[in-house]
Amino acid sequence: MSTMRAVTPHFLLHWRRLCKPPTNALSSVSFSSSHGQNDEDHPPDSSTVIQGPSLLTFTGVHRPSPSMFHLPGLRSLPFWTAPDSSDSNNDSQQNRRLRIAYNDPTITSAVQLVESNFKSIRDEYFSAVLGLGNGVRTGSDHVLKPLEPDYDVASKGGEHAEDALHSGTWDWHSYILNGTRNDKFADRCPKTAQVLDDLEKEGILFGTPFSFCFFSTLHGKSSIRPHTGPMNLRLRMHLPLMVPKVPQEKIPLSNSNNNRPVTGIRVADQVREWKEGSAIVLDDSYVHEVWNDSEETRVLLLLDLWHPDVKMVERERISKMFDYARDKGWIGGGKRK
Repeated sequence: MSTMRAVTPHFLLHWRRLCKPPTNALSSVSFSSSHGQNDEDHPPDSSTVIQGPSLLTFTGVHRPSPSMFHLPGLRSLPFWTAPDSSDSNNDSQQNRRLRIAYNDPTITSAVQLVESNFKSIRDEYFSAVLGLGNGVRTGSDHVLKPLEPDYDVASKGGEHAEDALHSGTWDWHSYILNGTRNDKFADRCPKTAQVLDDLEKEGILFGTPFSFCFFSTLHGKSSIRPHTGPMNLRLRMHLPLMVPKVPQEKIPLSNSNNNRPVTGIRVADQVREWKEGSAIVLDDSYVHEVWNDSEETRVLLLLDLWHPDVKMVERERISKMFDYARDKGWIGGGKRK
């Protein structure tokens, strides 16, 4: 699940130029106001986009197929966390360590930090979004209203708006939206914001106009159809806060026949269910879909991490490339102030 706000037609036209079939050798193309002009203000130490080979898809095997940007050479798996064991006694430190693909230390550290703050994060969701618990600001008689959803998933320019990918009701309450922080969220959910800020200090939190961290609330009888994210530079983490509990005898016959859980996510050809407090890390550059066929609400904290194979120097140059494009007004809703 990902989205991008207000990609200008000029940027899309420029991107279409990059997507034309190549003629001879790879040609380097930098973000500029017009092709081949005004390149002198392009940061010399930022990354660029090249017109390259066409992406081969529909091969019969699931592979990453991001819609906009692809960085070659990154390790690739649909899920970077193993399925949870149904054996509650099989939760030793060794097994927890083996949950993470490649035993990657960066992703392991991020998962451990987020999971260790599960209760605080869930309590802040109940208070700030549902209005439960402490709804009065300390030292004041002012009653705090629940936070309102802050993103229209059907808005023009969003990745999910094209072809109406979602059906039903899907609410966002964002701390980071298109790379921009929401101070109101930090004020109402300080512990959650601190956890995310700590990930940023460690250089783990994804930091581009394609970065998102939000409470994702998928109401009953809602779904998000198969789609791919815009790039393979990031991995996406889900921390489930509320997962519908549907008794086996109440599972619809249509679902029991095809072995699809009532509430779940598919990435490539792998299907997972959420377990409250147990993080899932996935690569959204694979085709993926989400559904909640129950009558209850599914809630999770969604956050974006840098793919651990993207080196620090690459992250700096990629960020400068996006900063340049945003300064030009091509992405992120216009020029930065």
